[in-house]
Amino acid sequence: MLPMLWAMKNAPVIDAEERGVLMALAESAWSDGTDAFPSKKTIAHIAVVDPKTVQRRLRTLTARGLIAEGNQKAAAYIPSWCRPKVYDLLIPYSWYPDVEQVNAERRGRGKPPLTRDSRPDLAPAPPRKTRADKGKPRRKKPSQPEGRGLQVPPVDNEDRGTTSPRGGDCKSLTRGLQDPQPSPDNPPQDTPRPSVRPEDAQSTGNGRTDGESASELSPGVQLLLSIGARKPQFLLTGRTLTDQGLMVTGMLLEGWTPAQLEQVITGRPLPQPVRKTVGAIVSGRLRDANASPTPSAVAFPDQEGHTATGTSHGTREWSDQGAVDTYREENECDGRDGLCGRPRRPGSPFCWECSSVFGAAAFTQFHNAAG
Repeated sequence: MLPMLWAMKNAPVIDAEERGVLMALAESAWSDGTDAFPSKKTIAHIAVVDPKTVQRRLRTLTARGLIAEGNQKAAAYIPSWCRPKVYDLLIPYSWYPDVEQVNAERRGRGKPPLTRDSRPDLAPAPPRKTRADKGKPRRKKPSQPEGRGLQVPPVDNEDRGTTSPRGGDCKSLTRGLQDPQPSPDNPPQDTPRPSVRPEDAQSTGNGRTDGESASELSPGVQLLLSIGARKPQFLLTGRTLTDQGLMVTGMLLEGWTPAQLEQVITGRPLPQPVRKTVGAIVSGRLRDANASPTPSAVAFPDQEGHTATGTSHGTREWSDQGAVDTYREENECDGRDGLCGRPRRPGSPFCWECSSVFGAAAFTQFHNAAG
């Protein structure tokens, strides 16, 4: 504790680096300042300096008499290949507030007491070196010609890139950097495609937009656009339209008819309030329907209460309402008082969501009612 107070407050050091190195030594020294042997890496970490700086500062502190090499046997227990050098902090005899207590400690360790001759007062710290250019005015940078700033050499690329006419500055209205319009043979690469609007899909009947032919749209996209034209609340656009169009196209190839897919999407109204996007709701309904067997031979009701069974887009055959009721009894979930409408989970009267909500109690109640 005493060596640390002396190094922190009274040691005649030149700068903060010397004080940091001296305090790192004092931390591991006895009260009389002897037997301090932290490694140079430890001193550098405490003083926040480079190990090379530690070496230089130890030499200057030794030359000015603040420290000296001590009894190297104090670190004899450390292997020789990593053994640090032992230093003594030469704290003056006159600095100690209770030197008799320090000498009593030294006698207990088998060392002679401190005296004024063995620990004389230290000379004050020498003045710090000043910079060679202190007090001299700074050299001014050469000024640029008036009215001319950063010059960019012109680019001879037939007006396809950035050009820089001579003269002017960044605030000039007629000079400075100019960005010409793209040439016909170098169009921009990120031109956005026009979005699909309900009125466009309704006017063409197949969801074709300006600049696109009907052959460029997949059957799933055409079906979703036609549904959105009739029921704008289910209209899909952008990336959602493309992704769900792929799903609908695959379901058409598996045997689903357009009328059945329209019933899956629009057979139930949108939930109120709507907490998800329309794309997420349509995606969930298609995903649930795709998990059930394909009802290729089962009819779905149209808008007027009839039932329709179709084998291709635009071809319909009408049947009675009994087929629809049979399909619902055999395939649709009975949860939420029969209003769920999702496909049943295999071996269960409920869909996956209702099974997780109602659990085994609802399953047992259903079988009891059926029995």
